[in-house]
Amino acid sequence: MATMLMLSSAGFMMQSCSTDELTGQPSWLGNSIYERLQEDGNFGYTLRLIDDLDQTAVLSQTGSKTLFVADDAAFNEFFKSNSWGVRRYEDLTNAQKKLLLNSAMINNAYLVELLSNVSGNPPEEGECMRRATAVSVYDSISRIYPADMPMTESWDKYRDHTNGIVLLRDNTTKPMIHFLPAYMNKKNITDDDLNILTNGGSTSTADAWVNGMKIVERDIACKNGYIHKVDGVMTSADNMAGIIGSHANMSLFSRLLNRFSAPYYDDDATKAYNRLYNNTDSVFVLKYFSPTRAENDPSGMPVEAMLSFDPGWNQYSVGSGVNYDAGAIIVPSNEALDFWWNHDGKVLQDMYKTWDNVPMTVLVKLMNIGMVNSFSETVPSKFQNIVDNTTKVKLGVQPSDVDSCFMGCNGVVYLLNKVFSPADYSSVSFPALVNENTMNVIYWGISNLDFEPYLNSMDSYYSFIIPTNDAMLQYIDPCSYGNPNTILYQFYYDKETKTVKARRYNYDMTIQNIVPGDPLPDASDAQVRDRLEDLLDNLIIVGNVEDGNTYYKTKGGSFIKVKNAGQAGTMTVAGGLQGEMGNELKVTTIYDM
Repeated sequence: MATMLMLSSAGFMMQSCSTDELTGQPSWLGNSIYERLQEDGNFGYTLRLIDDLDQTAVLSQTGSKTLFVADDAAFNEFFKSNSWGVRRYEDLTNAQKKLLLNSAMINNAYLVELLSNVSGNPPEEGECMRRATAVSVYDSISRIYPADMPMTESWDKYRDHTNGIVLLRDNTTKPMIHFLPAYMNKKNITDDDLNILTNGGSTSTADAWVNGMKIVERDIACKNGYIHKVDGVMTSADNMAGIIGSHANMSLFSRLLNRFSAPYYDDDATKAYNRLYNNTDSVFVLKYFSPTRAENDPSGMPVEAMLSFDPGWNQYSVGSGVNYDAGAIIVPSNEALDFWWNHDGKVLQDMYKTWDNVPMTVLVKLMNIGMVNSFSETVPSKFQNIVDNTTKVKLGVQPSDVDSCFMGCNGVVYLLNKVFSPADYSSVSFPALVNENTMNVIYWGISNLDFEPYLNSMDSYYSFIIPTNDAMLQYIDPCSYGNPNTILYQFYYDKETKTVKARRYNYDMTIQNIVPGDPLPDASDAQVRDRLEDLLDNLIIVGNVEDGNTYYKTKGGSFIKVKNAGQAGTMTVAGGLQGEMGNELKVTTIYDM
């Protein structure tokens, strides 16, 4: 009999260590989760949540659940101060009750040591930092009113809706974020990292943290799962955009961030919401322009500028999936942004006067400088991995720059006391970036043909000849030199498609004019890109054209003749064609970058 008992125990232990799901429970495990909470006597608020949400039967019967619970003392502290402004249990809305219970519950049974495993055969040990909870996207739906809508064209359509619009902050559920010893060890996260991430709450990676709360008692076994006690009331972790939007000292960055947002009508969400709540509202989903979520605006047209990723996407991930990693955003405080605006950013202030006037194509460079794809590879001890988006040069972020840290369901927000300027704002391509009305044709080529990393490099000194949009209407195709029919390209920026296109004409080199008659077919996208790439190669000179020479070799291998270097208004440049025809081009403005 004793031998059989040992075999049974050994079989259970092997199951617990090799899988993260309990498929059955021996009778000796004791009472259900609900009954265990009753027996303890210190979890009255949690039991009220379970009863009020009709989950009593679910948590009293066999099944597989993991519940993170705070005792009544923790709830009493929660009611003294919380972001909801709720001061007693009776004032909680049904939606708030759902968030409190469901965001602390996983629909499988997990020991703490197994929470950091990703399911598989075999399981991937120490790889998990996020996982799904029992929360639903419909547990909390908000309404946004005109006064709170960002002042952008995407929101203007709804600004006359005095009752606002029903808005899902995201149509994906918020995963739980946990920092567990096995994960931190696997990812080389240090004690000092955790100290910063928890704002001094923990100094040891032996601690286990879930949605910002420390697990103080773990692995309480019940016949239908596990209870883990935490040191405070867990609420559903907000996403990075939500964290930024709710913090008073990030309000300026939030306002700038929201310029890249738009409400997108969601038919499935509308049907589900109206079925659940017996309404007839249209439901919209908040999205941020990014390659990961929204490359087009709500009308289906391409957007001019995109963030590196959508900070409002609850399940944002790079690579294998939501379990493995999350993002991070370095956010300058209001004071830091104000200081930068009056010092290093003064060139933008002089040009645009206010933050709201800075074009999105210019502003996005500043926003993206702090958007980091991988949290685990850029924790404070690995801040050297945070680089400029285009040059890939280290930004130089130091742990001492961090004021405070906030853990979100899709990443971590670092509040910083300084601004890191993108290389775009000090490179030779900057004039083309900021003069969007007169130079956006050539800048589209810089941005879309991979010239940004080259021109933004601070390891070399460049001279860059920038043609205006008017100049780009007079491009003689070098591929047609010597042919009976010379071809003229007229490049222009198409505001609807947000791309550069080109009309083509037969051109008479003798009279230097377009040949009368019907134009040629417009250039194909491939032709536009090919000609622009060749043109850019021959507008870039590695070195300083003001060093006293007359001829300079371009990146593309051609030669440029320079006269009166450094004297705006009298300085001229000439390529091979201009030299042959005696048409030297005047340099009207010189930018010293």
